[in-house]
Amino acid sequence: MIDLGVSKLALIGAVALIVIGPEKLPRVARMVGTMIGRAQRYVSDVKAEVNRSMDLDELKK
Repeated sequence: MIDLGVSKLALIGAVALIVIGPEKLPRVARMVGTMIGRAQRYVSDVKAEVNRSMDLDELKK
């Protein structure tokens, strides 16, 4: 996974604050969090489907 320390997160936050602006930053952060959550659920669903498929193949043997 990506190794992000406190200093790197602070730098990313400062750049985001400058680029996006303080008015839009909370809305953008919320949207990014929602998208990350959806991506994690999608990956989890795909992993579960692959595991079910592998289990089914093993049972057929």
